[in-house]
Amino acid sequence: MAHYLFETTWVLTAPKEEVFEVLAHPETFSTWWPSVETSSLVDEGDSAGVGARATYVIRSPLFYRMRFELRALEVDRPNRIHAVARGDLVGTATYVLETHANETHVRFNWYVSTTKTWMNQVAVIAKPVLAWAHGHVMREGCDAMAKHLRARLISIDTKLVETPTPIGELRPQRARAIEIRNDSGTFGEEDAEPWR
Repeated sequence: MAHYLFETTWVLTAPKEEVFEVLAHPETFSTWWPSVETSSLVDEGDSAGVGARATYVIRSPLFYRMRFELRALEVDRPNRIHAVARGDLVGTATYVLETHANETHVRFNWYVSTTKTWMNQVAVIAKPVLAWAHGHVMREGCDAMAKHLRARLISIDTKLVETPTPIGELRPQRARAIEIRNDSGTFGEEDAEPWR
């Protein structure tokens, strides 16, 4: 599999709480984000949104589609959402929201691997092109959210960071971290194997 770490930051004039509420309702993405062909909520999760599952079909500017599901493992309203992905993408997605002056900064970290055979076969030479496609989708999303919230888009920055460790090789380290944290009663067994 090909491994990617995408970092994107959106800066908008909308209040952080409003931005969070939009991101916390993935079933609405396809109504305002042009690249999101379909989005639906499969499971609402608990009252905080932990355990919520949503499915997406994303249309790339290069005419391929990505189908995947996100499941929320952590929700700290209105500051952070941490989710795991499965489908055409496997890995994690973390959204962190902060307020600076009258602006909301949204940082998206996608640490994922692709499961589509053709994408993995061409990754060595096409990774910059696939990264450009991801950047296009994220830039389009930021612009669309600003319009959706009647806010001003201040800036957007998106980049592909070199991935130091393949996703699969992180699992033993993550399992150990969860084991240590379990001693304090912070996490349950489900966190270690979210797709059991």
